[in-house]
Amino acid sequence: MSGQGVNGAKPSAAARAEAAAWVARLHGPNRTREVEAGLRRWLAEDPQHAAAFELLTDTWEKAARLRRRPIEQVASWERPGFRISFSRAALITAATFLLAVLATFLYLHTDAVTTGIGELRVITLEDGTRVHLNTGTRARVRYDKQFRRVSLERGEALFEVAKRPDRPFIVTAGEAQIRALGTEFVVRRDDHDVAVTLVEGKVSVSPAASSELGGGRGTVPAAQGAGDLPEARQAPQAEVFTLVPGERLTFAGAGTAKLDRPALERVTAWERGQVALDNTSLADAVAEMNRYSHEQILIEDPALAAIRVSGIFQAGDSTNFVQAVARAYHLRVLQQPQGLVLAAGDANHTIAGAQ
Repeated sequence: MSGQGVNGAKPSAAARAEAAAWVARLHGPNRTREVEAGLRRWLAEDPQHAAAFELLTDTWEKAARLRRRPIEQVASWERPGFRISFSRAALITAATFLLAVLATFLYLHTDAVTTGIGELRVITLEDGTRVHLNTGTRARVRYDKQFRRVSLERGEALFEVAKRPDRPFIVTAGEAQIRALGTEFVVRRDDHDVAVTLVEGKVSVSPAASSELGGGRGTVPAAQGAGDLPEARQAPQAEVFTLVPGERLTFAGAGTAKLDRPALERVTAWERGQVALDNTSLADAVAEMNRYSHEQILIEDPALAAIRVSGIFQAGDSTNFVQAVARAYHLRVLQQPQGLVLAAGDANHTIAGAQ
């Protein structure tokens, strides 16, 4: 076993600590199917995880082989009338056990919380704040005496913030910094965009680095997307935006900010294990479904990407999604090694809804 990560580098100390905790769990008395499923999700998150797990498993197996050998005296401590001897196997076993215990402690007390593909998780922070984590999410929690801080590194989370006027709650995600005292809001961070949706209460949103947003100094053009409510409006000329319930502020990769009012039941559908689509392009619908499943959906013909899709689908159920779209628009579904492929139908069928 190599125990090497990406490009031959050793896995990080954090990955090794988490791997040791998983090894200890798998060899402990509380191993369950849930633990095994959690391990599989963790391994799929990052190539470093698999390398670290391989390394720690190798260490564990070497210790097990030594435990099966005849006792070899390698160390002793004695005084007149009293002698204690240790075998090499006992020393290595004890060291391995101590490593697993310490790693488990570090793992359980790390400030990072994650979910794997298709996994939903709810955690309660030390102040009573509840954080709902969507698929493929990673966040770091840093509390001190003055502030409660969360950094959303990727993915999506809904925050139900406990009221503590003396300790503001601040979420940082890419270019956005969200400040709240006691409220409920959703933050989503994609490759290039960050969106903040206020469910209830009040939050202020400011760019973490205003120069990166361009010269608009907080100008937010009215949104023109399908599903936006008529109340979509221009935000005030300021760098700090104060949202009211139902509003969503999106910092786009092009350096612009957009304000709209989406249907909240669509924004929060993932909490119910659903993907809600409303006149969404097939390209965007497929991208959304792919967030929840290792079985990816692909579109064979780029011309199909403009098809509009509406409906509520089970998150992670790629098969039923492609079958429903294929039936509605007379497409074909191909099972390929790379995933499920949506392809144009035969020449006798037209693609309704394409634009």
